Amino acid sequence: MRYTPEVWAAKRAKGIWRFLLFDGILITGGPFAVILQVVGYFLFPGEAQSFGQYFADSTTWLRFMLHGTLFGLIMGFINWRRNEREFTTQNTGK
Repeated sequence: MRYTPEVWAAKRAKGIWRFLLFDGILITGGPFAVILQVVGYFLFPGEAQSFGQYFADSTTWLRFMLHGTLFGLIMGFINWRRNEREFTTQNTGK
């Protein structure tokens, strides 16, 4: 479990949607999207775009939002389920 049982009890009391927004999208998805955009600039350069042109392009920002949101939601949900399973097994003593 990533959190202590006391911290997880407080986080779980606030609900899954808040957890997915903050721990999923912002904490996990945000850095992932930043890394993908920087790597994307070097691996898949467009039609001779400069660094400024690449980051001013609306397609870059659309991909950034999709990468951060989708990855954050998926990883947030996986973390939620993992923490819930460990929390319930600790509390039931199994």
